[in-house]
Amino acid sequence: MKTLREDLHALAEQAPVVDLGARAVLRARRRRATRLAVSVAAALCVVGGGGAVLLQQARPAPPIVLTPPAATALPLPAKGVAPVEQFYRPTCRTDGPACRWRLVTRDGATYELTDGPRNGPVEATADGRRIAYYSPGKRAIVVRDLAGGQVWTSPLKQDDRDFSGEYALRLSPGGLRFAVSATGAPRLVDVQAGTSASLPKGSWPVSVADGTGPVVLARAKGDTTSLWVSGRDPVTVPEHTYDFSALAPDGRTIARVGTTLDRNREPMVRRDGTIVVFDVTGGAERRVRPSGLAAGLRPAKLGGWTSPRQVTMLAYPDDDPRATAVVYAVDVDSGRATELFALRGDGQSSVPGLVR
Repeated sequence: MKTLREDLHALAEQAPVVDLGARAVLRARRRRATRLAVSVAAALCVVGGGGAVLLQQARPAPPIVLTPPAATALPLPAKGVAPVEQFYRPTCRTDGPACRWRLVTRDGATYELTDGPRNGPVEATADGRRIAYYSPGKRAIVVRDLAGGQVWTSPLKQDDRDFSGEYALRLSPGGLRFAVSATGAPRLVDVQAGTSASLPKGSWPVSVADGTGPVVLARAKGDTTSLWVSGRDPVTVPEHTYDFSALAPDGRTIARVGTTLDRNREPMVRRDGTIVVFDVTGGAERRVRPSGLAAGLRPAKLGGWTSPRQVTMLAYPDDDPRATAVVYAVDVDSGRATELFALRGDGQSSVPGLVR
């Protein structure tokens, strides 16, 4: 049975790579070149005597090959950088500079992550102040403070081939503690203490707290999902899903993207447009339908909490390929959604604090 995660990955792989701006520039320059050639030919035809012979003997001009200039971004400075709004990575098929991850800050600047991965995670804390990514040169995940410039390196050594399949990186609010899942069992890393410990094999990291706070793990099987908060008994969720939010500041509230399951349709699992809020210590669930979303968008992923009752949400177009994915902050009591920003429409994206 395919999961929603696999369906979304398959859909993303089918998306065509089209640079409409480059095509428009190329067509305009070709039309200009054609008009110039016609004008020259007309001028030669009016020359008397040997003009006609000259026209017949002239060799055709070599074809004009135009390469539109690639958009560039400055390398990420060592310090003094504003918090991250989002990361994006252009779609490409080479390992050149055009394929590097880019960082967009909340003050509108765009920088290039020159030592970022070809394969591997690129994430930011929910407040956008620290980033973490796999560094091929160090063979480890590094954490950087954007304003102050401090850098911490994970004691866990990894190769980029470890990230050739599905992987996850969940940062604590401060970014100095994280769970990473790649090849093998997931690990819990503290870059400040320089420690690394194994997490239960087969589990998927959802959320990590600072210090010695709880780690949240999920494992879906059949029609249910087991959600484990360290220090507490597992909770059974009546859906096969990994689309949870981080654990709320109260240490007990968590949300997930609502879905429906029908084994007689394709895909069997579909989003139902709701967010399900529940208490990991027990109690009834409640469904909230976000209001104020752009037309054609539905809740797709959740992330960190901007306040005790407001969670970050990525809304994705279900049926309209022209619609742009948008990040919102959603009040889980009223359902009111406040738009934060739209995703860059090219290639991969990463949103601070988003559980993916």
